[in-house]
Amino acid sequence: MILTVLLFFLCVLSWQDYKEQKIYNVIPITVCIVGLIRNYLVGNFNNALIGLCFGFVVLYVAYFAILKIKNIEAIGFGDVLVSAMIGAFLGLSETYLSLCFGFCLGFLFCFLFKKKKVALIPFFTFGVIITQILGAFYEIHVFDFS
Repeated sequence: MILTVLLFFLCVLSWQDYKEQKIYNVIPITVCIVGLIRNYLVGNFNNALIGLCFGFVVLYVAYFAILKIKNIEAIGFGDVLVSAMIGAFLGLSETYLSLCFGFCLGFLFCFLFKKKKVALIPFFTFGVIITQILGAFYEIHVFDFS
């Protein structure tokens, strides 16, 4: 049920990113808080907090590095917030896999269709879907702290 909430907001944000090329920060921040509260209630708060930090820091470092080196905003700050939102819901391992799948799909799309600029959030959404489908059939733990 809670995955449905995440996928709903990811679809809304994907559409917004695709059409307007910008994200209103209130949605991912609010959904981050909802994800943290949900994981606190089920006893998975530490993993969600680590996932949120991982999603935020990894994309923020890329965002900041590209901005300083090339003086362009190749990754938007909305993408950074959405990756943190995914981390707040899914935790570290699934966030890592979702972002990897999302970036790979985005790179493949750009390569095949010769695009220079694409909206990343739709690819993150597909990455989450792929990760959840794989997780339903296989017990995948990239980072196992137990």
